[in-house]
Amino acid sequence: MLNITIEPTLHDQLEQIAQATGQTVKEIVNEALREHFERLEEQKLEAEIQVFETMYPELKRLYPDQFVAMVEGQVVDTAADFEGLFLRIQARFGDTPVLIRQVGTTSTEEWRFRSPRLEPAE
Repeated sequence: MLNITIEPTLHDQLEQIAQATGQTVKEIVNEALREHFERLEEQKLEAEIQVFETMYPELKRLYPDQFVAMVEGQVVDTAADFEGLFLRIQARFGDTPVLIRQVGTTSTEEWRFRSPRLEPAE
């Protein structure tokens, strides 16, 4: 078991939130840490996207139409197919956030969705 000392004011806030929500302090702290780690991973991926976009002209020259995997601003693997690259990256990096993007005709991905058609229920 891990023991962590927190500031008294934070402890008081945790106790108040626990009482108000019916959760334990442990549940609240674990949830807060999970959310914090998710935000850190999102920030890391956003940074990788920025590097991808900055490096795009070079990536397009070196890896046209390939999928590239990037970690800490470096291309760590490439492949023509996403699935093979994904499996290798997962085996190599586990749960570490890794950006995998295809080097297409533009540096940004564009997603288009058709708006749903609503029909009356029968």
